[in-house]
Amino acid sequence: MTYDLAYLGRQLNERARKAAEDFGIEMANMLAQAGVNGVNSSRAYLRISTAGLAVAEREINAALQFAHHYTNEHDGEVFKQVEYCAKQMVDKIMLLARSRNTPVGGEIINKMEVALRDRKDIILDNFRHGMMGNEKLKNDGVINVVQSNSPGAVLQVGSGHFNQSAYNQNHQSLVQEIEKVLASQEFASLKPEDRVSVQDIAEVVKEEAVKPTPEPGKLKRWGDRLVKITEDVGLKVVSGTIAGILLKMYTG
Repeated sequence: MTYDLAYLGRQLNERARKAAEDFGIEMANMLAQAGVNGVNSSRAYLRISTAGLAVAEREINAALQFAHHYTNEHDGEVFKQVEYCAKQMVDKIMLLARSRNTPVGGEIINKMEVALRDRKDIILDNFRHGMMGNEKLKNDGVINVVQSNSPGAVLQVGSGHFNQSAYNQNHQSLVQEIEKVLASQEFASLKPEDRVSVQDIAEVVKEEAVKPTPEPGKLKRWGDRLVKITEDVGLKVVSGTIAGILLKMYTG
């Protein structure tokens, strides 16, 4: 396949810039919501850390998908370009995170950087070996991320077209499931930082899910994060249930 590495580089550079911009907006909103007193609380910085990890993972994966779709390759010069792009994303996100650092947030932001770089390295290592998540990169450049036993991937099925009729039938179930999760003993037993992360993301999803007409992109993006984080912290049954409800809304 013939492709232009200069074009690929331009596109990846733009994606790195956009990732930092998205994180900057989320961080500014979180600090604004925290208020004058809240910006010095560990809760605010835990939310910032969660947002940074989510943005970085989402955008790194999107950059890898774009590069593979365009070139049908995952090593050599293509890998060097996506590796540089991923590093730029992490560097730019951390620069923003540290720009509003305080003694309270210092340790949390340091842990955030370690987690970001570790996650970046794992994603890149998988890509270099021809993998995207749990799935092998296909030769036609199409990445199949559907995994029957992996609820965290379920929202990435196809183009994920939003179905308003299916949403009308299922959004109350989503709200009820979120409320049940937050009131559960399993949730209460999580580590404090995990509870904060799950609750913050769950509240965003719930806020969108109570609307008669939600913003489809926002609901899918944050719903995907909720599915993933509940799975990561050990709430696998919850993760699968929420993923199933959301899948109905995006496939009809």
